[in-house]
Amino acid sequence: MRTRIFVADITQWESIGRVHGQFFGAIKPASTMVEVSRLVDDRYLVEVEASAILSGADKDSVGKTRD
Repeated sequence: MRTRIFVADITQWESIGRVHGQFFGAIKPASTMVEVSRLVDDRYLVEVEASAILSGADKDSVGKTRD
């Protein structure tokens, strides 16, 4: 698993990292956080991109979301 975190204000890295840990702490993905000049909407502060390889996953279920 890998996450990329795009932030509008890198000075908030500690609080963003804390929230990231709440969601991904048990997994401990490789992570990168970068500051960008802006996101798609000025109201957005953070964008997270997550990638994972599912070992042994049924190929028909890959890409489908769970309820």
